[in-house]
Amino acid sequence: MAELLFYCKFSATALTGCWPSGISSSEQTKNAVKTALKAAVEQSEDSYNLVENKALSVKARAILEAYLKEVEAGYTDVFEPQNVTHIWPTDVTVGDDGFGTAVFSMPENAVDPQAWKRAANALVANFLYYYQYNGNTVEYCVEIVKQEAADGQGEAADYMVIFAKKHDGEEGGEIWTPPAL
Repeated sequence: MAELLFYCKFSATALTGCWPSGISSSEQTKNAVKTALKAAVEQSEDSYNLVENKALSVKARAILEAYLKEVEAGYTDVFEPQNVTHIWPTDVTVGDDGFGTAVFSMPENAVDPQAWKRAANALVANFLYYYQYNGNTVEYCVEIVKQEAADGQGEAADYMVIFAKKHDGEEGGEIWTPPAL
C-alpha cells in the first residue's frame, strides 16, 4: 500500500510539476538561482542592491530568441552553470528596452542553490557591474524558457534566462559593452 501511495504521489508530481510543498519545480529552480545570486553578492567585495522585476518576465522569450541568434553567430555561448568561470554580458534589445543577458543550460539538480553557485559568482564578478544605476541598484529578472527545436524534430530545451535592464542615461547607467567573444 505504501508503494502505491508513493507511486501516486510521484506520478502526480511528475504530471503537474508541483512538488509536495505546493511550489512548482520551475519556481523552486528560479528560487535556487536567486538564492545563489544573493549569496554571491553578500560574499562579493562589491555591494549590489538586487531588485527583482518579475514584470520583465513577459520579455524573457524574446530575450532568449535574440540571445540564441547571438549564439548562432558565434558571439556568445549558452553557459553551463556548474562549469562557468567568466561571463561577458550580451546586450539584447527587445522593443525599446535593452537588457544585459546570460543564458544557462539547466543542470540536473537545478532546484539546489549549490548547482548555481559558480554561475552566480561569475554573474556578480563579470555582469552586474555593467547594469547598475542610481549607485549600486541592479534591476533583474530570472526566468525559465522552453525553446522548441528549430527544425521541429529535436527535443525542446529549457533555458535559465538571467537578464538585467539597462538604465542608460541614469546615474551610473552609462553602459560599457565588453567586446564580443
